Amino acid sequence: MKKRSLSLVGMLMIVALIVAACGSGNNETGGSGVSESGEVTNKKVKLMRTYHAGLEQFKGSDNINSNKLYNLLKEWSGYNINYETLPKDNASQKISVILASGDVPDLMHIPGKSDYFKLAQQGSFEPLDDLVEKYIPNLSSVFSKEQLDAARLDGVLYGLPVRVAQKVGNGVLIHDGVFKELGLKDPTTLDEMYNVLKTIKEQKNIIPLTAAASNPGSFMGAFSPISSMYGVGNTTVEKDGKLAFSWIQPEYKTFLETMNKWFKEGLIDQEFAINKDVKDKMITATAAMSVLYWADAKIIDDAIAGKGGTLNSVRYIDPPVGPNGQSGVPEQSLANSFVVIPKQAKNKEGAADYYNFLLEEKTDTLITFGIENEDYTVEDGKVVQTPEQSNEIPWRTLYFNLDTDTSFNARLGAKGFLPYYNQLLEHKQNREETAYAPFIEAYDTKLTELSNYVAENSIKFIMGNRDLSEFDAFVSEFNAKGGQKAIDEMNEWFTSK
Repeated sequence: MKKRSLSLVGMLMIVALIVAACGSGNNETGGSGVSESGEVTNKKVKLMRTYHAGLEQFKGSDNINSNKLYNLLKEWSGYNINYETLPKDNASQKISVILASGDVPDLMHIPGKSDYFKLAQQGSFEPLDDLVEKYIPNLSSVFSKEQLDAARLDGVLYGLPVRVAQKVGNGVLIHDGVFKELGLKDPTTLDEMYNVLKTIKEQKNIIPLTAAASNPGSFMGAFSPISSMYGVGNTTVEKDGKLAFSWIQPEYKTFLETMNKWFKEGLIDQEFAINKDVKDKMITATAAMSVLYWADAKIIDDAIAGKGGTLNSVRYIDPPVGPNGQSGVPEQSLANSFVVIPKQAKNKEGAADYYNFLLEEKTDTLITFGIENEDYTVEDGKVVQTPEQSNEIPWRTLYFNLDTDTSFNARLGAKGFLPYYNQLLEHKQNREETAYAPFIEAYDTKLTELSNYVAENSIKFIMGNRDLSEFDAFVSEFNAKGGQKAIDEMNEWFTSK
């Protein structure tokens, strides 16, 4: 009896030792660890991000897990962080393999709305609402409720959007030298726009309005401020409490009629459908106006200055207003990538806590500018950083899980783009409602095909290769290709939200 009792005691001691060993090993193996007060005790976090060009920009022996900024992130956060990256190609396939293996990171970037919602539906990600409430208090300073709601599936938050700080991309860019030479005022209405284009054609015999519409997906942006004058500059428009595709509205036909008229009169570049780039035409002043990206504006301006011209030779004008008071440019869409915590992650609380650390102002300053008095200085309470200092640490953006306004503006400022981008911020920005929708298969899987079909036929209508009397037939073709089903399913979300 005594022998049996000792045996039982021995067994209990062994079990106790095993349990203790497992508990003490959590911080070493990555198992979750939280104290009774809710403080995260497991300080190992594995983070997998998408491929970024910054990975190729390290110097010497530095890499993503060993450099002066990483060392401070580790020191300040108290976390032993291990960064891994998805491959440049076939990232979706790699993500599926990782999630199926069970050997998952604690934080993971998912590029693409489709992949995010499909994987969330399959139960691959941890629900985040409780973790956000307990460990990510800084989130409310970055995202609105509506932005977070756009990442919800059946009311549950499974991922945090990779925020895009850029608010606008394109605008109406004019060659200021041409306008000054002809004594032209900035056009503010559709009629004034027409008269300005006509004057440029008659008095200078150059291209009044050029565009590059040959690249896939480029047509819509090439003329968006003009289509916006008719209220159809975005993908969808709201009518009678529902969404409808802009491209099949009577107003879109009116836009095409205007463009067809301008094309026939030589007011639009006759090569717009085959142009891949129009910067040279603006640099040489063989064209007077175009709808271009803020980065292109700087390139054009620098090139003109390099040829002996004035640095401020091009500038953006306010988008002209249409007959019904409509105008503007498309607002930049929400992020199409998400940060998730995989369901099988070993340190979910630590992942959430580290994400919160990345949102702190001190951390954002480090990732944005580097180390004070080494990569930048502070003068009169403002950060001062030369382009050379910024270019010494181009890889710092690898550590962002989202883009802040401070960081975005700093990067643009260091490269000289900010004056051009700031001009665009003054313009009216038209919101695309579908950007806030979850993944809707009938809509999202068909949108590229539908938009390409619209671009192809719009170009034909403008150039006269398809008569505008066939617009109703075009609408029927569009709906038959999946347009009607796509918008019907989108409206199931829109009318119930």
